[in-house]
Parts: sequence; C-alpha cells; structure tokens
Amino acid sequence: YMALRKYVPKVSATPPVCVQSLNISIKENGKVTVLQKAPTEADVDLDLREVYFLIMHFLSSGPCQRTCGHLWNELLEHQLLPRRYHAWYSRSGMPSGDVNDDGISLPLNYSKLVERHPHVDKDHLVKLLKQLILASAIPSRSMVSGNMLNAASVPTLLGVGSFSFLSSDHSLRGNKDIKSPSYMRWPHRLADQIRSLGLREIGGGFIRHHRAPSTRAACYAIAKPSTMVQKMQNTKCVRGHRNAVYCAIFDRSGRYVVTGSDDRLVKIWSMETAYCLASCRGHEGDITDLAVSFNNALVASASNDCMIRIWRMPDGLPISVLRGHSAAVTAIAFSPRPGALYQLLSSSDDGTCRIWDARYSQFSPRIYVPKPSDSAAGRSSIPSSSNVQQSHQIFCCAFNASGTVFVTGSSDTLARVWNACKPNTEDSEQPNHEIDVLAGHENDVNYVQFSGCAVAARAYPSDGSKEETLPKFRNTWLNHDNIVTCSRDGSAIIWIPRSRRSHGKTGRWIRAYHLKVPPPPLPPQPPRGGPRQRILPTPRGVNMIAWSLDNRFVLAAIMDCRICVWNAVDGSLVHSLTGHTNSTYVLDVHPFNPRIAMSAGYDGKTIVWDIWEGAPIRTYEIGPFKLVDGKFSPDGTSIILSDDVGQLYILSTGQGESQRDAKFDQFFLGDYRPLIHDTHGNVLDQETQLAPYRRNMQDLLCDS
Repeated sequence: YMALRKYVPKVSATPPVCVQSLNISIKENGKVTVLQKAPTEADVDLDLREVYFLIMHFLSSGPCQRTCGHLWNELLEHQLLPRRYHAWYSRSGMPSGDVNDDGISLPLNYSKLVERHPHVDKDHLVKLLKQLILASAIPSRSMVSGNMLNAASVPTLLGVGSFSFLSSDHSLRGNKDIKSPSYMRWPHRLADQIRSLGLREIGGGFIRHHRAPSTRAACYAIAKPSTMVQKMQNTKCVRGHRNAVYCAIFDRSGRYVVTGSDDRLVKIWSMETAYCLASCRGHEGDITDLAVSFNNALVASASNDCMIRIWRMPDGLPISVLRGHSAAVTAIAFSPRPGALYQLLSSSDDGTCRIWDARYSQFSPRIYVPKPSDSAAGRSSIPSSSNVQQSHQIFCCAFNASGTVFVTGSSDTLARVWNACKPNTEDSEQPNHEIDVLAGHENDVNYVQFSGCAVAARAYPSDGSKEETLPKFRNTWLNHDNIVTCSRDGSAIIWIPRSRRSHGKTGRWIRAYHLKVPPPPLPPQPPRGGPRQRILPTPRGVNMIAWSLDNRFVLAAIMDCRICVWNAVDGSLVHSLTGHTNSTYVLDVHPFNPRIAMSAGYDGKTIVWDIWEGAPIRTYEIGPFKLVDGKFSPDGTSIILSDDVGQLYILSTGQGESQRDAKFDQFFLGDYRPLIHDTHGNVLDQETQLAPYRRNMQDLLCDS
C-alpha cells in the first residue's frame, strides 16, 4: 500500500524547508498585545514539520482518506515530516546506509511519528485552535453583562480587522483596503455604525471590540447557523389583542412591530421597550394583511370590511382611507420601485386588483381585471368593466423585486401576471388586463412569490448605491423574475420567464418544474403475522411557500406538518423536514444567512432550520396556543410570533433588560369603544368626539 512505504525521491536535490518566524499575538481586554523579543534576540521559531504532522494526523481520522494518502506521499517526497536526530557522539557525518540519512538525522514516516508521540491525539490541531479562540474570547466576555454572549461574539478563524487573531491584520487595516466581492457584500450592507447602534438598543447589539468597523469587515465575519441562533431565547410575551393576531410584521428598520388582529385593531409596538405605542382604530372587520412602505413612513392595513386604511409610523396617525373593493381585501403590498414608493397593490375577493396612491383617499386607483373567457366574449359584445362581478376570488398578490410586474393567485386554479407600470392611457376608466396566465394547478392557488424579493424587502431605496444592494448572479436560474406558486392540490410550480424573442401568444412565463409533494414516511409496521395498522391518507396541500435568500431553494409548509425543500435549479426534492406535530402556516427565511429558515405552527413550536443540512438548529416550545404568524427582524437577531389568543412573543438575543418593565396586558381605554363613521370612511371616537389616535396618549391598562 502506498502509505506504508517510503517514497523514493528524484535524483535532484530536495529543496530545504523554509521555516518562518512567527509573532504570537494575544488579545486582552479588547487590546491586541504582540509578544515580540528584543531586536537583538531571535524571534520565536516554529517548526513547520510539526504543523504538517498535525495536519496529517487530523486528516487521517476524517472522511478525506484519499487526500490523506496523497499528502502522505507528498510529505515523504519533500521530507516535510519531523526528523530523527542522531546522538551527538554518533554524528560522524558519514551516511549510515539509509538513502535519506545525512549523517546527522534521517526523516521519519508518519507511522513512526505516531509511535513516538502517543500523547498527540487525532484532534490535537483542533484543540490548539480552540484554545487560541478561547484565549481571545474569554477577556471580551466580561465586557458583556453576565455571561451572555451576543450574536456578534461568534468565534471564527477567518475574520479580518478587529475580527482577526493576527496582529498583521490590525496593522494593515488602515493602509490596505481589502474589498470583498460584490456578491459577498450585499447581505451585510445594513451593518453600518448607525444600524448597529439600533441593534444594541433592541438587545442584540455589538460590543465595541467585536462590532464590524465597516461593511467590508462585517462580510468576513462568517458564522455558522448554530452559533447565530444559540443565544436567541424567549425573552418577552405581551398581549394587546383579544382575538387571534393573524398579521405581525416588522418595520423596515426593525425598531417597531405592527400587529393586526380579528378584534379589528392595528397596534404598533416598540422592539426596544416592548411597549404598545399606538392603537389604530377604524376597521369594521378582521384585519387580513399588513404592509410597510419601503421608506418606512406608512403602514397599510387591509380588512374584510372592503377597506384599506393607511397609518403613519410610528404614532398611528390616520393618513387616508382607500375604498373601492366590493368584497374582502385579501392581500396588500407596497411597490419596491424607487419612483413609486407610495403605490399600494391590493387584491380582493371581488376578483380584481388595484394600485392606489396610499397618501390620498380621493385619487382613483388603477384597476386590474382578468380578461373574459372566449365563450363569455362571444356571447356578449359589451366591453369589460371593473363593475362586473368576477366569478372567482383573488387570494394573494406579490410584486417582483423591481416593482415592474406583479403576480396573483385565485380560486379558478390560475395565477396571473400583470404589468404594474403601464396604465391604460386610452380610457382611464377601462381596467387593465393580465399579460400572462399561468395554468397548471388543479385547486386554488393560495400563495405566490417572485424570486429575489427577500433581498428587495430589505434594501433601502434611499441609498445612493441601489444597484450594489442587490446580488449579481450569473446563473439564469437565480434571476429576480422566476415565480413560484403553490396550491392545495399538493404541488408547487416554478415558472421562468422566456427570452424576449420568444414572447408571443404562448406566454411570457413557462412552467419549468412541477414540484410534487412526496408521500409522508410510513409508520413502523408490526412483524409479519401480527395485526396490520391501517394507514389513513394524509392531506398534502401546500399552506405556505417561500424562496430561500439566495434563490437556490424553494421551501414549502405542507398540510401534513412537514417542511419540504426543493432545489430550484433542477426541481429535485432536497429535504423533507419533520418536527412539527400540527399544521404549519408560518415560514420565513433569515435576512442575510441563506442557510437559515424559520417555521411555526399550530403545535406551539417554532423551529429554526439549517436548510443546507436539512436539520433543525433549535426548537422553541412557545406555549399551548396556535402560532399563526411570525417574521425575522431585518437584522436577523430577533423573531416575532403571534398566536390565536392575541399574544405577541419576542425571541431575541441579549438579556432584554430594556423590556423588563413592559407589562403583559397592554390595552388603551378606548380600544373597544364605539366609533362614528362618515361617508368617506373617516372615524371619530363617540365618547370624546376626537380622533381615535388621541386616546393613545393615555396610560396602558390591563384587559380587565
């Protein structure tokens, strides 16, 4: 076997091993101390032969056995392993017969070194690196109150600047500008000094020594998924609603949380203190959806009372009331297009979509109505109008990353793509029709999403470098115009855009992959001859679907409590994740780590997954109530969850000291007092004859 014999080197002389002197740096109390001897003395010499032996010893116990064999031959060929030196009285300088004996020493092979050093374990190199990390991490731990490490104190050997263990990186940081590739910079563009202070205020901030001094240093602070969530704990539970909270979202900065409930209230909360800041009253029905504008100025709420109300962040001042739908408003979304920050898209059970100017109640919206079928068009020559009641309902809508088109899913098993930029200029009262129809499902299309929207949702359009905030992928599969749709028929479909030359009557999007939900694993059966267990069919409809952050995977929450992960490039099933025991309707991806996703369900569990490995990172037992909505914060350090009894849960890093004073029950005196409505939808408090938000200035009360 090649690893058991010594490799005979070539006739040419073997180059000597270059041993470099190293300076050992130790971090203490946030300062870097370089241990150097006086200039007259020699520096510390490190025998690189020992390093090669430790690397070889480490590889011998791992899965890279072929690499280990090749390295064995290379080390013997170049004589890079430690040598055996003769005793001083036997160093004659004459060769002893061994071809590699120079009279002073002869090289040893790996087997002989293992026999000579039985105290060196296979993981000796790993232990040395761990000791190096602990020696630098333990002093900085005292800088944080208690023994709680925050999300920034993640050990890594690959950091630069203040994240590096090498003194050379600290000395060259101001002179040498190390730029990372653009595709590595985009997730961390929000990690500047201002927003890092915001992280500190909500309990997940960076201590001074470990905070990234710049964006380029932050992008090299690579962290494993397990280390990013290991210190995230259930820190606070508050209640501000009497009924289920089906809508809970963060604002764009992560400092505020907006909740909407079946008790007809919209409330704005502070993440810093966990206090309710405003109670927005006016709706006469359940809250169905919430949306925050991309400049973080407005929040919109939709309801099954056919109205959309616009509120100011964060004080809840009413801005406008958008009326026009004749049935419940099912979904709303603000446009991500920089020139259309106040354009609000809405879908309704009346079968139409509308784009509003969210600032003004008196402006007429742009109306979108599906084209009539050929049979209906043949029977009637009357032009289509928005007043005609549609025979189907539109359940969901979503913009693409640039805000130029949007997609909807409806009860007629079809998804439709619409142009969001080009209005009907011939007649403003005539509705706009779809530009493509996506047919392939056999049941209601209950959720749709464009790829790349996880990036766009966290980009600030006010930033001057808009193009740099979005990743540039060369793979055409990872562009921002792919669509994924899901249905209760137990499948999801990935649609990809055709090239412009192929646009025509066949449609602009084509079906790339039909993602079928696999059957659940069978329970263990009794041995042969015993009673057989009857297996009842389980529903395999898709409740929720999402793209991964890097658009490489499609995640789906299945009705049989599983989370399925498909490869978006070839449509193959990657993982079928089990962990929930009841239906799951909450699914979200981490804002800057493409490996992390979160799911929550009716079993009261919240599971943070590593979708690359297909394993749960951490499971949170929230409580006995059903979890109906949840989101990651824009900085990735917190999770909010809401349940069916009106409670809001905050999972965050840190100890949550600023949230300790917040009481469990937080209601305003006028939350459920009667209102007076005028013909335009504006409201007044019946008791005080004042605007409802004026009653938010009173002290918070408990439920009783």
